Amino acid sequence: MTMQTAQYRAGKSIGAGIAGGVAGGAAMYGVMSAIMTSIGMGPNCFAIIMGMITGQPYDAAIGPGIAAHFGTSIAIGAIFGVIVSTRKLQLSGFPKGIGLGIATGVIAYVVIFLPISMTVMPPHMMDLMKMMPMGNVAGNMGGNMQEGTMNGQSSMGSDSMNEPQGKMMSNSSEMNQQGAMGGGSMQGSSMGEKSSMQGSSMNQSAMNEKPSMGSNSNMEAMNKMMMEQMNKIIPSILGGALAGHIVFGAVLGVVATAIVRVSRK
Repeated sequence: MTMQTAQYRAGKSIGAGIAGGVAGGAAMYGVMSAIMTSIGMGPNCFAIIMGMITGQPYDAAIGPGIAAHFGTSIAIGAIFGVIVSTRKLQLSGFPKGIGLGIATGVIAYVVIFLPISMTVMPPHMMDLMKMMPMGNVAGNMGGNMQEGTMNGQSSMGSDSMNEPQGKMMSNSSEMNQQGAMGGGSMQGSSMGEKSSMQGSSMNQSAMNEKPSMGSNSNMEAMNKMMMEQMNKIIPSILGGALAGHIVFGAVLGVVATAIVRVSRK
């Protein structure tokens, strides 16, 4: 059975495309939420990342992120409506509508999502991971490393402090003996005490520098670990986003076709 090409106004097809874009955006959001949950991040992390990309802080990012997602979906749906208003591409049935919708979703994935995911998304994902469960795991590991390092440094510092104290006691004993034997070596005693105080000050300064160096080293190690973790989940996000855009396109095509089929001239 041959289906007659539907004839409809451009305004009607644009409205149908917008409605399809909203429905497709909702379906895509569900797919992305499932993907984010499967890799250990929250179901709303997709919206939070979108909001952070727009310049919002973490605590206030989810609302603007959802708005940005559906705003983009509406814009794509409107463009789809303009395209299918041309005579050659007017929607004659659901197979054609779904095919054109999926093509639109894949084009949006290549033109919009991939450039964003390769440029501005990774830094915001790193910031988000530090606040999410995966980031907490990394933080705990980093904290354990730092605690162990500081304990080791504290033990070494204690030993090094005990050693100068022992030397000071020994020097004091020797000076007392010299005072008893020679009776007038106060100047030597003063110089010995000054030298001991300078050595103690140098040891204290070295101890103050060690925690700072250890903290920087642990921070670099934690950032490296989180970067490796992000590189492992990026392929899952890219694959899930492609599936989400295909679902978006299919829903867009179905809804737009259903609307224009009931509004022929």
